[in-house]
Amino acid sequence: MKPISTAAITVFSWLSFFAQAIGAVETQDITLVDEKRDKRLECRVYFPKQGGDLPLIVFSHGFGGDKTAFAAISQHIAESGYVLVHPSHTDGFGRSGTRLGTGGLRGIRSGGGLAGLLDDPAKIEGRVGDVLCVIDNIEQLYEKIPVLSGRIDNKRIGVGGHSYGAYTSMLLGGVTVDLDGAKARSFGDQRVRCIMPISGQGTGQQGLTEESWANLKLPMLTMTGSKDQGATGQGPDWKKEPFKFSPTGDKYLVYIEGANHFSFGGLGLRQTDVARAVKTTSLAFWNAYLKDDQQAKSALQSSEIANGLGGVTITHK
Repeated sequence: MKPISTAAITVFSWLSFFAQAIGAVETQDITLVDEKRDKRLECRVYFPKQGGDLPLIVFSHGFGGDKTAFAAISQHIAESGYVLVHPSHTDGFGRSGTRLGTGGLRGIRSGGGLAGLLDDPAKIEGRVGDVLCVIDNIEQLYEKIPVLSGRIDNKRIGVGGHSYGAYTSMLLGGVTVDLDGAKARSFGDQRVRCIMPISGQGTGQQGLTEESWANLKLPMLTMTGSKDQGATGQGPDWKKEPFKFSPTGDKYLVYIEGANHFSFGGLGLRQTDVARAVKTTSLAFWNAYLKDDQQAKSALQSSEIANGLGGVTITHK
């Protein structure tokens, strides 16, 4: 047997430090009824079997994904005392979604490309509405999952997401966009305490400008990697723009060497180095800003986590 490296030991120790697990995790699929939009919203919910006063995290998947995305990451977060709800948006390939007609990916290309679909105001508003449906209907969550009743702290809510879901999380956090003829439109919700866009977008797409992040007051951790690309081939420097253009104060950029657009959530049950980095840094962020854990915040702002993971840089301002 090969000896475990010092770096690996450090990674495991950080995971253990942040993941003060309170019990096994349950996973349930439910359907929320959004009466405002006359819509049924399929969701997957991760939560610990024990514990109360649990912060709520709503996670928004990328274009073409569904509620099953980032399962290993969310299970890990839930072990540490969180409820995570993953809605299936209508632009996904899950049962709540569509399959973009018979053209499939060829239809995307012939219809103006992926970037054109991502700019669709109806899709954007629908995604925001899905996240708000979850936040607005915590009592309905209790009805669907009675063992969860009364255990969510609705004053501690975070929104995260990957790719198109990263954009969704930024909108809920107060990032403004020039959309559908309106300048600096805001979708922000005051109940959201912090956001985590993973492989988010920079300027020049989906209504984002250099001023879009100017009034982002909430804590934000954004994540990208050396092989991460945007919908039209933009590189990681473009993916860093949400951090670059956001104001100073509780803002973090996690940069993972070797990470591409699809590796942040890991591949199935396979625990890649990228997935471990995502688990460790994301849990530290949620603990810092949804559980007011000063030790987690200090660890994020030091070099210890990044050094232990290897190939990871964490910048804060």
